[in-house]
Order: sequence, then structure tokens, then C-alpha cells
Amino acid sequence: MATPAEAAARRLTLLAAIVRDRAHHSQPWLIDRLADLLQDAAATAPATPLENGRRLPAATLDTLQQALDLMGEQDFHLSASVLEYAVAPTLGSVPPMHPLNAVTEELALQDFDLQARRDTVLHDRHLDSDDDAMVTWALRTLALLHYRHERLAATVALDNARPCNQGKPPYHLTVRQHAAHKAAIHAGPTDGAKLIAALAVFRIPAFFTEDRGASAVLVAADGTHDEDEAHAGPRVLLHSGERADLPPERHAQPWTAALYDKGGERVKQLFTAPAGLTLDAECAHAALCLAVWLASHAEDAPPA
Repeated sequence: MATPAEAAARRLTLLAAIVRDRAHHSQPWLIDRLADLLQDAAATAPATPLENGRRLPAATLDTLQQALDLMGEQDFHLSASVLEYAVAPTLGSVPPMHPLNAVTEELALQDFDLQARRDTVLHDRHLDSDDDAMVTWALRTLALLHYRHERLAATVALDNARPCNQGKPPYHLTVRQHAAHKAAIHAGPTDGAKLIAALAVFRIPAFFTEDRGASAVLVAADGTHDEDEAHAGPRVLLHSGERADLPPERHAQPWTAALYDKGGERVKQLFTAPAGLTLDAECAHAALCLAVWLASHAEDAPPA
């Protein structure tokens, strides 16, 4: 059975061949330079002793950094993210493909399609195949998918900045609002339970909390699923008149959300849901607002 370094070396060798075959550049010698760097990294990965707790030899890491720098400086029509897939057997992780938060439906659907295709390649474990042709196909596909995603990101940034799109929530969050409304309708028995159900549709972990007669729905700023960690770090509290445990018919004040630091000190108010909505619609709206904040402004959260 191959060691992690040997598995990475195999992928790097296959990636070098992909570069020679599929990379595009007006100066062919740069393609050869990139392929040579990958081949050199493949040669040193299993052959050079490890030291200082490294999972790849220093010589390999240095060569890979040169390849990464070259791909950052030059457009080969392949994403540099593919290097992370190549060395994943040693480093234990693959690069993410984050949602682009497009507000326009067409661009959001393109984003979703690229993410789905990437996830299919990973789910089917083509990178772990014993067949070199299958691994080559997977690496080539991932390099192209990430490249298209990076180009799409630039288009989305321009489109989101258009005056007519200012203030619009990301499309992929908007489409969940209807589902969150339905989830709140079927949840209970309290207004807080309905809000927690709506937040769950947006994949936001939420917890009921009480303190000295007041109650609220708590959401960790970092999105942790661990309730103890949520209580210990920066967090958002949502309440209706300092309560979140009322029977739905007694819910009188719109949900208000405020950010608190890890010590429990209030930092700022984030939003208040509009008045005049039904409770279920209000829960869905508040969940959407918080999802937008978490996606766009989580960096504003006080550090843990």
C-alpha cells in the first residue's frame, strides 16, 4: 500500500502530464517550467527524509511554492487549487469552493452547478482510484472547475456591485426563505422554537438560552454546532422584548438581533424584523437577515 507521500507523488506526476497536455499560455516555455516543477516535487516527495514534524519534505514544499507562485503570476487556464488536491494525501484536506453569494439568479445557478460538479468528483472518490486514467480525469476536472469558479467570482463581484443589486441578499439564501416560512409554521410550541426551526433551514445552529428572567435564541458568530462553545464565544442573541419562550399568540414585538462578545458584553444591534408580519413570516425574515449577516459580516464579530 502506498504511503501518503507516495500517493501525493503519483498525483503530482499525473498533474505534470495534465499541465503539458491541457495548460494554455502564449509562452510555451512557461508551461514546461510549471510541469518541470511539479515533476521535481513528485520526485522529492517520497525520497527525501521528513524533519521537524513536516508531512512533506522541505524541498518538496519549496518546489510546490514555486509552482504556486508561477500559477498565481501567470494564467494557464488551470486553477492553482489543483495543487492542494495533489498533495491532499499528505496534508489531509482539500481546498474549499465557497458560495459566491451572487444576488442574480443566473450567476447563482452557475455557482451552484460548479459546486455540485466538484462535490460529485470528491464524493465518488475518483482521486483515490487505482486507475491512473481516472485520477488524471479527476485532477483535470477539478483544475478546470475551480478555474471557472474563479472567473465566475470576478463576474459576480461586478454584478453584485451594480447599483440595482445593492442591498439584495444572495440568491441562494433568498430561495430558502419560503422553506423557512413553512418550517416555522409546523414548529412550536413557542415563538423561539419557530425561529430555531427557520434558522435550521439556513443551516444555522441555534439554541434556547435563559438568564435572570430573560430568554433568547442564541447563535454562535462562528456557526459552531457545540452549544457550550456557542455560549463561550462571540454570539448573536435574538429576542422579542427580551423573551423567546412565548406562546405564538403572545408574540407582540418583532425579533431583534444583537451581537455580543465572548464576555457577554453587547457590541451592537444587527437588525430588527419588520413589524406587521405574521410570526411565521417574521421568523423566516429574521433567519434570512441573520444568514446574510453571517455570510457577509462575520469578520466583524469580536475575536474569540
